[in-house]
Order: sequence, then C-alpha cells, then structure tokens
Amino acid sequence: MLRALIVSLIARYHSDQSSPLNPVSIAWQRGLPNYSLSLRHMVETRKLAIKAIVTLLTLSMTLTVLAQATPTLTPDDSNVLADCIKLLPADRPVESGENAPSVRIVEPTSDVVYGSAVTIQIQTNNFDVNANGQHWHLWVNGTLTGMVYQPNAVIDLAPGDYTICASLGNSTHADIGMPDGIRLRVEAAQVGTPTATLAVDRSAAQVQPEGQISSSQIVLLIGGGLLAAVGGWWIGNRMPKGKKK
Repeated sequence: MLRALIVSLIARYHSDQSSPLNPVSIAWQRGLPNYSLSLRHMVETRKLAIKAIVTLLTLSMTLTVLAQATPTLTPDDSNVLADCIKLLPADRPVESGENAPSVRIVEPTSDVVYGSAVTIQIQTNNFDVNANGQHWHLWVNGTLTGMVYQPNAVIDLAPGDYTICASLGNSTHADIGMPDGIRLRVEAAQVGTPTATLAVDRSAAQVQPEGQISSSQIVLLIGGGLLAAVGGWWIGNRMPKGKKK
C-alpha cells in the first residue's frame, strides 16, 4: 500500500510537469520565463519531496535486506559449537596456538536451571575482559543480546529450551576467535526444586545493548521521513502561484 502511494505521487508529479496546464509550461510557451520566485519555489519543493520519498524507499529496501540477512539459528543437538560459529562472520580473525584468545562458558554447570534469573559466567584465556574496551557478546537462541564487560551476565529467561553462545569482541566491537556455547533448559521455580542463587549482584552483571536498530525503530524512521516528505510536497503544491510579469 505504501509503495502504491509513492508510485502514484511520482506519476502525478511527472504528469503535472508535462501537462499543458502547468504554470511553468504556460509561461515558457508564452515566452514569459520570468515567472515569480514563489512559483519556482513551489516547483523546487515538489522536486525535493519526490527525491526524499525515493531516497527513503531505497533506504527501507536496504534495511529490509540487511534484516533478512541476519543469521537464523537451527539447533544441532550434537554440535552446539557449530551453531555458535554460524552466528559469527566467517572472515573474523581466528588465531591458533597457545597465545590465541579463547572463551569458555563455566556457568551454569547444569543443563537445567529453575527460576527465571540465569547467571552466565565465562572464563577467558589470553583475553582481558574490559581492558581497552574489550568485551564479550552474549547470544540467546541466535539473537545477540548485547555486550558484557565483566565475566558474569545475569539475564531473565522464560521457561523453555535455549542455546547460549559467547564470543569475544575487541575494542572496535568486532568478533574475534572461536565462540563457546551450551544448551540450557529453564524450568519454572516450584516448591522443592533447587532455585539458583545469583552468584553476583545483578547490577554488577549487566548486559549492555549493542546499539542495533530494531524493526520498530526502522518503521518509525521510515514512516516519519515519508510523512515529512509528503507534507512538504503537499505544502509546496498548495502555495499561492505568483503572478506572471
């Protein structure tokens, strides 16, 4: 529906420009190129509005393609590490040898957790978390939850099955090295079940957002831009036409 509106606006603009009733065409045909500045401003405003609509449409298509390119996690119970590797760029730097940075998830120690609050703790080698902006990325079921600048992260999970992945990130927010992952089942807390006690305070184990644009933010951005562009075209189209000299 939105695309049809944009196409109709563009078609109307071109038909108006070629119409014999167009004020600019009349002035030119009569040998009166000196039409008023207000009329010229109206025409330029309409041109700018059309350009803005086309630009926003191109932006929306680009963002849609990028969103569709986000990797989708299909769990393979036999190889959780392979599922985590699928989430990372294939061209990321991966070192080998005893000095290579590495990460390992050491908590939870059980594959079943009771209660919604879950502590994820990692252990690294040859990588100092929070040194010079270094951090690690936390993934839940194929979705990047955010950045963590300490070894622990506390997240809230509803009852269900999860794949938790951890990957190292450098100061430029690029993934490096090999990730680690675990399968986890979260059960609702019940009487008699061992509810996990948080090893650290929640305020000291926060997950920072990565700064990605959500789908709702994309819709608001595109919608607001289209409204502004159409509004400018509408105002320009209804400005009083200047008198020919």
